[in-house]
Amino acid sequence: MKSLIFSLSALCLLAACSTAKLPEPQTAEEYFLRGEQAFAGKEYTAAIEAYQKAMEIYETAELNRRAELRIADAHFASKDYVEASAGYENYLKRHPGTEQSARVMFQLGESYFNQILAIDRDQTATRNALITFESLIKLYPTAPESATAPERIKACRNHLAANQLYIGLFYYKTDEHRAAIGRFSQTLDTFPDSPDKDQVYYYLGSTFLKNGHPNLAVTTFEQLIAEFPRSPLAVKAKAILREKF
Repeated sequence: MKSLIFSLSALCLLAACSTAKLPEPQTAEEYFLRGEQAFAGKEYTAAIEAYQKAMEIYETAELNRRAELRIADAHFASKDYVEASAGYENYLKRHPGTEQSARVMFQLGESYFNQILAIDRDQTATRNALITFESLIKLYPTAPESATAPERIKACRNHLAANQLYIGLFYYKTDEHRAAIGRFSQTLDTFPDSPDKDQVYYYLGSTFLKNGHPNLAVTTFEQLIAEFPRSPLAVKAKAILREKF
């Protein structure tokens, strides 16, 4: 009987300990540390609340800057990239030239990059990511964060080129020849390294042909054949040239 009573007492004591709350932080530093603990435990909403409380109490400008940045980091970690990009951008505007600037700019670029939509959707995030990564390399060329920026820049440019091709093909299919020519030509000028360049050449040449510009069509098809001799579209271009010219 005594052993049973002892066991029940022990269980009650353990239950009380498990439900006991941690002491409420009193200072901004304590709230910041509470935020760090929550962040480490992937409790990002609780982390943000703690960081915000630290900022509200205000002890030092440095601590507030740290808390402000960690709020953006918590949004990013929770994949809330819209809030993360807003937080990082605001941090750069409010605190330019800090030792954290390169990392913050990289995180801003990553936040935009993670918001990129399909090529048939709005490309504002793609353009913002491109500008941010280009600025990172220009402002902080030796920073470790700049090492992966060229890869991101290439991906953004290829995505924008694909978007331009998509729009050009829409005009091509709806027989809006002048609009298609303008879009394809702009794609070649702006994105000369596009992986879809052979398609741009082919449809630009075809549009020239439909729009009554045979000489421009020949020049464009010949460029396609010269630059992409193994492309299936080069074979089609040769067939058109043989048949029409």
